[in-house]
Amino acid sequence: MTATVNPEKVLKDLRELWEQLAKEQTDAGVLRACAMTLIVIAEDETDAEHVRQTLGVLMHDHPSRAIVLKAAEGAELGARVFAECWMPFGRHQQICSEGIEMTADAANLGDVARLLLPLIVPDLPVVLWCRGPRFFSTRYFDPLFPLARKTIVDSETAPNARGAIAVLRELRSRGERVADLAWTRLTGWRQAIANVFDDAPMKISDVKIAYAGALSTRILYFRQWMELCLPAVRVALENIGGDAGIRAVTLSGKEGGVTVSKVEGSLLEVRSGQKTSRTLLPPADADSVMRAELSITGADAVFEALLK
Repeated sequence: MTATVNPEKVLKDLRELWEQLAKEQTDAGVLRACAMTLIVIAEDETDAEHVRQTLGVLMHDHPSRAIVLKAAEGAELGARVFAECWMPFGRHQQICSEGIEMTADAANLGDVARLLLPLIVPDLPVVLWCRGPRFFSTRYFDPLFPLARKTIVDSETAPNARGAIAVLRELRSRGERVADLAWTRLTGWRQAIANVFDDAPMKISDVKIAYAGALSTRILYFRQWMELCLPAVRVALENIGGDAGIRAVTLSGKEGGVTVSKVEGSLLEVRSGQKTSRTLLPPADADSVMRAELSITGADAVFEALLK
């Protein structure tokens, strides 16, 4: 790894990588797949390894040119290329996506942004994924925002939930399109509540959200969403025991009430009078929520409304 990065040299290395892959697969060849440029800011070397594993999963549904940037204070600038390949079941041709792994001084990302510009695939979307809590406590990443159509973060890693939401609001006020994996993990709960209103419309006067553990951004988002959906309704939080996260949501009114509660791992149970039904929450791991978030090509109007 060298102390300087020449974008033309990196692109040349990518071409040579594809030539080598084609030689290794002389029978069926290699299919080159790319639907976007995905720039990932890793926290450190260990996190970069986790990123590589996640990319191996994400590429199946969202093939991209991945640029994994390990930004640390005082780090030397360097780059190398790699490929993520897989063979679909029942086929003999490999599908591959390409990647660039870079190291850079976190305090000098303005120069890095200029180096990244020629490495972005032309005419395709650019997504910036900032991992870890450092995003919420530094302005190092600001020069990278103009490169991307959307910036994805995970506020559940932030030490202060309200502070993390304030950072995202400030970015949104500057015109940046941001997405939060903490919000994405609420999809199953939101769908369950929406189904309650579709199945049995009722006039709600009170909503109680029972949760365990620390007051996370996911819980704050959920309360804001309920207030947005039911602006005239009282929404209260109650901290109870159990595994961390939302444990139950109770909607009450003169006509009765409905309780949606988490039971037996990833199951949600909906109780309305004598009726009970169950639904399965979607997976909340990083691979699954990133796959879901990358599938959202436009703006998430509801989430943006929460950040106003």
